[in-house]
Amino acid sequence: MERNLHVKIAYWYYTLGMTQDEIAKRLSFTRQRVNQMIHALPDMGIVSVNIHGYERDHIELESRMEERFGLKEALVATDYGERETAVYKVANVAAQYLDETLQQGDVIGVSWGKTLAEVVKQMSFRRRNECRVVQLMGVQNEGKMVEKADEIARELANKLDCPSYMFYAPVVVEYAKTKEWLLRERCTRSSYEMMKQCNVAVLGVGELTESSTMCTRNYITKEDIQVLREQGFVGDIAMNPVRRDGSYEDCPLTERLLTSDMECLKRIDNTVVVATGEEKAEAIRAVLFTGCVDTLIIDETTARKVMEDQ
Repeated sequence: MERNLHVKIAYWYYTLGMTQDEIAKRLSFTRQRVNQMIHALPDMGIVSVNIHGYERDHIELESRMEERFGLKEALVATDYGERETAVYKVANVAAQYLDETLQQGDVIGVSWGKTLAEVVKQMSFRRRNECRVVQLMGVQNEGKMVEKADEIARELANKLDCPSYMFYAPVVVEYAKTKEWLLRERCTRSSYEMMKQCNVAVLGVGELTESSTMCTRNYITKEDIQVLREQGFVGDIAMNPVRRDGSYEDCPLTERLLTSDMECLKRIDNTVVVATGEEKAEAIRAVLFTGCVDTLIIDETTARKVMEDQ
């Protein structure tokens, strides 16, 4: 019976996220006794303590990135020079970061993409039922379901045991007039108001090329890419195109986008960007120059490429 009680306490503390005080009240124990029982869990073989993802030999590189781009924090994951390893390792570090930093009451906005889907997949189940998860961009009808913004929002909310708020409008429309009409709808306006309440955002970075996901999945055309590139745009964050120097004003695509805009992203307390891939180095650097990123989580190979002088 004593071991069963320890197992139950482990479940309450590590899975449900109950505090030691909450557990003590539930069992009519002192907090000190609960603390002692929790500390005994590893020795009893009930829980194991693993530190995932952090290879702390990147302190110098992280510090240089923080200084150059004005970041609050940069976390670099070892990727062993392999693309799939990079995605897994970066997602692993990001999952641990979010597990540790997300607090009750946070309003968390998310975008889309393979890396973000992997981040949420690796996160622990933690009871954060007072949080809210918000979809920061319209829906994508092409591609794998798990990589879509609404699916990522839904899965993150499931991990946190909290509500999610969907934005059921296309992320890109063909005509500016269509966006204008959609913004007259009460549900669309409500989604934008919810975006403004976010204090945390978890986002990926896209590149603006004909081989990019935006283009290959028909969200924008090759002609759109050509126009954007001619005007200096090289990457995007939450589908907002940005130029090499971090500027984003006067973008011809903006009037057709249904997404959280750059000014909204800048007002978020902690905008976390999770990025991998050397081919995205130029786009990542551009996004970092916008000034809207607070925390960067990136693989070592890509980080060194981003830091190269251009």
